[in-house]
Amino acid sequence: MLIFASSMELKVLPYITQKRLLNLALIAANYLESVCTGQVIHRAKPYAASIEPANYCNLNCRQCPTGNGSIKKTPLCLSIKNFKKIINPLLPELTYLNLYFQGEPFLNNDLAEMIQYAHEERVFTCVSTNGHFLSKEICEQLKKAKLDKLIICLDGATKDTYETYRKGGDFDTVVEGIKNSVKAKLPVEVQCLLLKSNEHEKNDIKRLCKKLGVSKINFKKAQFYDYELMPTKQSNRRYKKTEDGKYIPKRAIHNRCWRLWSSVVISIGGEILPCCFDKDASHSFGNIFQDSFSNIWLSNKANTFRLNVLKNRSSIPICINCTE
Repeated sequence: MLIFASSMELKVLPYITQKRLLNLALIAANYLESVCTGQVIHRAKPYAASIEPANYCNLNCRQCPTGNGSIKKTPLCLSIKNFKKIINPLLPELTYLNLYFQGEPFLNNDLAEMIQYAHEERVFTCVSTNGHFLSKEICEQLKKAKLDKLIICLDGATKDTYETYRKGGDFDTVVEGIKNSVKAKLPVEVQCLLLKSNEHEKNDIKRLCKKLGVSKINFKKAQFYDYELMPTKQSNRRYKKTEDGKYIPKRAIHNRCWRLWSSVVISIGGEILPCCFDKDASHSFGNIFQDSFSNIWLSNKANTFRLNVLKNRSSIPICINCTE
């Protein structure tokens, strides 16, 4: 039970039904047996899912494949009809829903309806946003929809620092959005990506959040493609430098991954992905609009990927940056 207890929040507990608890136990048992034997044993459904409401963004952040344009895509928003097609097969066992992947979720005008639908099905809901669309009206919609967790990205305590990384962003708009969220009594958390441009403001960000009424702040050691942006302090980095000048994760890469047994990422186009690091869907297990979720989730393609992780995870490019 400790395996999935560490990746869950106490606030999720009221959402766990008897069927979901049994599924969680089966996930844990299958995962442990797979790790111990080196063979894929998997007969459960995911307890957590990330579904993508929008695949584009209003910002142009340098590190983000969506914002910097390194992954080309047609801007799309997920319809309510397709959202239900995606989530309904998961609902009997689904406990936790992230409504975000690569785009800005609030670009989808139906986001509150998606949250409400999931809540009515007794699923914990979480949204992560750049904070530019949190008007008083939107915050009231989120409150009415019973959103369980709102993550707002704030990568600086001052306008200059914030807008150095968040290209196209407006610091004052985000601060106002946080104020609106707190006033509406939404469950707000602030997330700050630690960068060379903002690490000197770490304490200032804490003070600003306290002033705004936010008690929970997560300083995230970012995944980097452009190492020029990396913090100078080792304590703020995910990576270490080798003798030959390369950067590698500080944390050892073990031949296992709990997420491959317990959670799923589904893109706006219905691609079922192993995790959020598969930005361009190069490891898609299949498409939920073309086949059933159960067939795809337990398919040979999905289990082959899991087996490769058990045998040699460091050989898989999307796994190299992961700290799981």
